[in-house]
Amino acid sequence: MKNRIYVINITDKKIEIDSHVFLPKIEDSVMIEMNSVQFQKIRTNRGLRVIKAWKVPSKGFEKLNRITGGNNMSSISIFNKHHFPITVGKHTFPPYEEVMIQYHMYSTEFRELRSNKSLRVGKFNNDEYKKKHYPKKFYEYNMVYDVNSQHKGSNYTRAIEALAMPIINYLPESSSGFVKVPVKGFNLRFFSSKRIMEQGKYPVGPNDIFMSHGIGDKDYWIAENIENYKFALVPGQAWKERLEAGGYKGEIFVVGYTKLDPIFKGEYEKEERNKPYVVWAPTHGYVHKHKGRSSYPQCLTLVREIPEEYETKLALHPTSKVNNKNGKKDVTMQELVDADVIIGDAGSTLYEAWAIGKPVIFPDWICKNDILAHFKPGNLEYEIYDKGIGYHAKNMKHMIKLIDIAMNNGMKDEEIEFMESVFPAKLRGNAGETAAEAIKYIVGNNQK
Repeated sequence: MKNRIYVINITDKKIEIDSHVFLPKIEDSVMIEMNSVQFQKIRTNRGLRVIKAWKVPSKGFEKLNRITGGNNMSSISIFNKHHFPITVGKHTFPPYEEVMIQYHMYSTEFRELRSNKSLRVGKFNNDEYKKKHYPKKFYEYNMVYDVNSQHKGSNYTRAIEALAMPIINYLPESSSGFVKVPVKGFNLRFFSSKRIMEQGKYPVGPNDIFMSHGIGDKDYWIAENIENYKFALVPGQAWKERLEAGGYKGEIFVVGYTKLDPIFKGEYEKEERNKPYVVWAPTHGYVHKHKGRSSYPQCLTLVREIPEEYETKLALHPTSKVNNKNGKKDVTMQELVDADVIIGDAGSTLYEAWAIGKPVIFPDWICKNDILAHFKPGNLEYEIYDKGIGYHAKNMKHMIKLIDIAMNNGMKDEEIEFMESVFPAKLRGNAGETAAEAIKYIVGNNQK
């Protein structure tokens, strides 16, 4: 099969290879067999530089990389593969559009174009790329899964839908929906810009809005981690103050925690059980330093030591390997409602439990030292362990005693006061509506 190659003669003289003549300081294209003698001659000639080679598609290649004239100028196609405009030098490239530009092959601007990971430079199959990667359907308000940006992408789908659906219920009909990747327009995204840049393919754009995929702190809510977002929706005043203290420059909207709206609206009823119900819900496990931030995997065996007078459930984080292998689910809304006591460590579930009035027990002998070593003052999980907010167990025997105490005494005043800054009572049950109003305000005041 023949390929089209692009070749630059970097000398001041013409170079002849068999029947083809390469003019000095000019980029040229050749149709050639890659295993031919002629190609080997071109590749090994010190005066020639092969800059690209593509298999020739059935249609459309004639429009690309055509020589336009003297002065060492050429034309080339540039395709912006992201959902917001990209500017390089004097050129601005609209999202998901192919633009032909004139360039000087030795210019700094051309090197910047070629090195920009947001651009496809001189590619033939941009229409095919767009069909493959760009959603066919998108909305005025887009709820982004970002599954291609995360190693455990599909496991977060339920969490994102649980957060987004209460918002969608208060947006105009058919104006919002889910997309796999961010699109042109306004996007609600559920991962920090830092995490997206580390793991993902679709960087944060100027019209993207941040809402965390959980209510746990874990240092997600610090300014440097979401600095690329111009807008942030947060559950309570504590998160707003945490971002502002770090120098966050964007607009912050306190909207509550939308996931729990169905519980506060009475869509779940507590199921009757024969025994008190205890749910152990660890955050995801860690394999690096301070891995004791989670009670996983110790909980796999320790949960069996809870006396049979209690009904127990181990509700693993959705990214847990054991959870995935066994097809088990993470803690559900129904389990939150049914639980009399939650055992948690440093994830969203502990805040969710407190928000609906459930006491939480912390396995300090597993987690406390690593929580305090990993996080710093100002982090909410650090504060919980440092000040002993909630019920804190010294060992498994102590935890069993605390289950009965927590069940009888419920939440204490310190937990209730703490949660007021994390997720205020006035927003419990109407967070979806509040978030929808904030999003409509952002869109209405930032459309061009």
